[in-house]
Amino acid sequence: MGEPVSETNMPAWRHPLFRLHHRWVERHVAPAEKAAAELGIDFNASAIREALGYQRWTYLRRLRGLAIFFAALALFAVVTRPATCRPGGLLTTDGARCPTYTEYVFGPNADPWVSITPTLCLIVLFWIVSAWRGENIPRLYKPLYPLLAVLTASADLIAVDGGRYTKATRLSAKAAELGLPLRTVARNAASDFGNRGGLRKELLRHAELVETAVMQAADGLIQDRAASARKLGTLASLIAGSIAADQFTQMLPPTELPEEAAIEPDRLDGRRLAKACLWSAITVTAFALLLAGLGAPAELLVPLAVVAFVVTAYVLLGLWYGLGEATRLTRSLMSFFSAGPPL
Repeated sequence: MGEPVSETNMPAWRHPLFRLHHRWVERHVAPAEKAAAELGIDFNASAIREALGYQRWTYLRRLRGLAIFFAALALFAVVTRPATCRPGGLLTTDGARCPTYTEYVFGPNADPWVSITPTLCLIVLFWIVSAWRGENIPRLYKPLYPLLAVLTASADLIAVDGGRYTKATRLSAKAAELGLPLRTVARNAASDFGNRGGLRKELLRHAELVETAVMQAADGLIQDRAASARKLGTLASLIAGSIAADQFTQMLPPTELPEEAAIEPDRLDGRRLAKACLWSAITVTAFALLLAGLGAPAELLVPLAVVAFVVTAYVLLGLWYGLGEATRLTRSLMSFFSAGPPL
C-alpha cells in the first residue's frame, strides 16, 4: 500500500476527507508511539498507520444495510397497499381511490425531493463526521483505537510518580472496554473468511483468552500499578501489532495467554441476552409501527409484539450461538417476564 500517510508527508492535494481521517489517526497513533518508546516496548507504528488508512467505500457499505431495510419496508407497503385502504389506517382516503405510494410516504401534493433533500444532507454530514472520527476503516481493524488508548494510558500512569489512583482506575476501565471489540473482531473475521463453525469457535476462544490475559493484568493495578501498567502496555502493543498484521488467531503469543478463559458466566449470558433483546426490540418496534400505521388495532398489536419479541430474540440467539444455548438463554428471558412481585 506504499508509505503510510501522516501529517508530515500528506500531499497538499489530498482529498479533504482523507485529511480529516488521517489527522484523527495521528492523534491516536503518535501518542501511542511515544508511549511505547517511554515504556521500552516494540511498537509497529507503520503497520498500524497502514491498517488505519482511509477506505473509500466503507461508509457506503455501512449504509447498505439501512438501504436494504427501508427498501423492504417500501416493498411491503406497495404490496399491501390496495388491501389496507380502510378506515383507521394511514392509507384511508375520503374518495374511492387509494393514494399512490408517493402520496402515502410524502403526503398529498408533496414534492418528494423537498422531503428527501434533508435526508441526503444528513447522510453527507454523517459521512464527514465519520471521516473526522477516523471511522472509515475495515471493521477488523476497529479494535486498534481502544488498544492505542490503553497503551497511551499505561505510559501516562507510569509517568506520574507513584501512579495516581484516578489514572489507575481510568486505565482499568479502558482495559475492560477491550473485551467487546476483541470478540466482535473474532466474529467479523469468522464471517469474512467463510463463517465456518470451527473457525468461529477458534477465533472466539482465542479472543476470550486474550481478554482474560488483559483483565488479569488490569487486576494487578490495585497492588503494583507500575508493573501492571507496563504489562498492559505491552499486551496492548502486541495485540495491536497482530491485528494490523491480520493475525487474528494469534493476537497474543501462547506465552502470554492463560490456560483457560475466566469470563464470569453471568456476565457472558448478560451480554448475549442484552444484544439479542436490543435487536429484537428494534425489529419488533419497527414492524409494530408499520402495522399500526396500516390500521392494525392496538389490542392485537400489544400481545403480538410480546410474542414476537421473545421469538425474534430466540431466533437471533440460535443464529449466533446455536439452538441449545438459545434455548437455555431464552428460558432465562421468559423467567424474567413470568416473575411476579414477591408475596
